Amino acid sequence: MANLRLKKLILEVVDNQLKDNNPPMVREVYDRLIGVGYSAREAKEKIGAVVIEEIYDVMKKNQPYDEKRYTDALKNMAQKCMDFEDTHEILTEWEEWDRLVQDGYEAQYNQKDSDMITYWWQAWDLFQKIIEKAKYKMSISGIMESQDYQYPVDAWLQDLEMELGNTGEHKKRMEFCQRILAMLDWSFDDDSGFKNAIGEELYAMGKPAEGREWFENWLKKEPHNQNALNVFSWCVQEQEGADEAYRIIRREVVGVVCTMDNELLFERAKLLAQHLKLKEDLKWIESQLTAFHDSLEKADLYNDFYDDFKMPIQQPIVKEKKIYPNDPCPCGSGKKYKKCCGRK
Repeated sequence: MANLRLKKLILEVVDNQLKDNNPPMVREVYDRLIGVGYSAREAKEKIGAVVIEEIYDVMKKNQPYDEKRYTDALKNMAQKCMDFEDTHEILTEWEEWDRLVQDGYEAQYNQKDSDMITYWWQAWDLFQKIIEKAKYKMSISGIMESQDYQYPVDAWLQDLEMELGNTGEHKKRMEFCQRILAMLDWSFDDDSGFKNAIGEELYAMGKPAEGREWFENWLKKEPHNQNALNVFSWCVQEQEGADEAYRIIRREVVGVVCTMDNELLFERAKLLAQHLKLKEDLKWIESQLTAFHDSLEKADLYNDFYDDFKMPIQQPIVKEKKIYPNDPCPCGSGKKYKKCCGRK
């Protein structure tokens, strides 16, 4: 079932057969697979493979649908799955991880922070075990791609990092970020969120000298990293005041053109310059922000100018937005999609 569109259609057929209990053997085989350790998704995919075989017989061999042939094929498939070793164990671990993650989001929605951290910390332990089995160091984007973007690993890791800080778990937050940075490949993904968290925690734990050293060492390698400079300035402001915080940012904005790569620093500098009443600097910063925002509007208007394959003007086609399991449900219930309409 390599074709994703075909796979989706076949799984819908399986869902309908389970819902209607027609034929009854589908439900029986599904329950047997679940009983021996397969996840719900794996069980449906196994049944879907048998559905494809039946469709092949009907369409290619010009044979009529035969329910007995179909149910016998289901029985044989289920027996083989129980007789021989399968690769379902790793996928089952992902299902268990996802269950813990979703329970954590449910607890977060109900404002039960302690339960949320407990669920997510268990999910973190399981996540590490899964990643350790990989033959090579993986990236976050690589992990998500390997799972066909079924699981929002990137969003969950960021949420866990932030919630550890929000609940005062400073030591756990630092250890978590240090582990994440060490265990994953960051060649193509952005690791600044986790690096910033380590610096923040050093300041939060009353270690400003170590915090400053952390950021300065980082900036030696990436001197214009706007995420590092932004968070560094906030930490410094709390410890040493707005003047020192502005000193860190000023060289990156005054006399510099505002672009996508430094807009965050211009916004940060604007707040500091207003606070410190630095009129000349503020004039430059605001002029650059205005020019940058104007350029974005023009880019939107004339974006097609840069398109070598420009098509004739037609009515715009609105692409349906992909809904991930942890996204808010479009129905407006306030629940996660997977916990609401996604169940259907």
